[in-house]
Amino acid sequence: MPVSSGVPQGSVLGPLLFLIYINDLPSHVQSKVRLFADDTVIYLTVKSENDSKQLQRDLTRLERWERDWQMMFNPSKCNVIKITRKRKPSDFTYTLHGQILETIDHIKYLGVHLSRDLRWNEHVAKVTSKANRTLGFLRRNLRTPSIKIKEAAYKTLVRPAVEYCSSVWDPYTAKNISQVEMVQRRAARWILRRYDRRDSVTEMLQLLDWETLEKRRSNARLCYLFKQANGLIYGESELLQPVNHNCNTRYSEHSYRLPPCSRDYYKYSFYPRTIKQWNNLPSQNYQLCNSEIL
Repeated sequence: MPVSSGVPQGSVLGPLLFLIYINDLPSHVQSKVRLFADDTVIYLTVKSENDSKQLQRDLTRLERWERDWQMMFNPSKCNVIKITRKRKPSDFTYTLHGQILETIDHIKYLGVHLSRDLRWNEHVAKVTSKANRTLGFLRRNLRTPSIKIKEAAYKTLVRPAVEYCSSVWDPYTAKNISQVEMVQRRAARWILRRYDRRDSVTEMLQLLDWETLEKRRSNARLCYLFKQANGLIYGESELLQPVNHNCNTRYSEHSYRLPPCSRDYYKYSFYPRTIKQWNNLPSQNYQLCNSEIL
């Protein structure tokens, strides 16, 4: 059949042409929009029923945009998540193509499981379950006594599963931290073939020269903040406000103002948590990080 539109799948220009094709989508709505390839999120702060109606009007505008550009959103793959602390959140019903969109408590967005209460219990459960399944697969099928081969398999296939986007979801509760660490502790026993309960896993980690996953996540957050502060990557720059050293001299010249936090889910989110750690770093650590990056 003749191909009247589109580009060959796997082509070099394909992704760029697609992004150019859909690039005008945010200009057709008043709500905020986030685009990543063909994944679209539209969101709005809802304080009244008028805000809910505005969000629905934007969904209707997207339907017109679809018709103009011959694209199609699949309502069965679209969901609504309401992030709120209200005991009785808005019960407004949103529709797309006349189909009611399902309201859910958890949603997976770009590999991260977001919850309506902004806690990370669901995400930690999902990623540790996936990592443990992969580790079990390796234990059953990688039958080699070589520590180096098994360690390489763990670092290639298992550890990335519990570190993907960890700067965003780095847990702060003891339960979630322990749940993630157990993946690496099981891996250490498998690699060294030491399953006796009397064997110290801490000693195994020292023998393998592995940092805890919690420490690795902390380092990753600090590196990300450094890159953002130095313009190496994009970030919410307005959240990085230098400390006024004329008023407060106890901070170094590289310190940033800590945003006020009243709730744990914000207090332990990326910026407040990492800025606090960053400000407590000795100045020589900053210079060392700078030289390593350069």
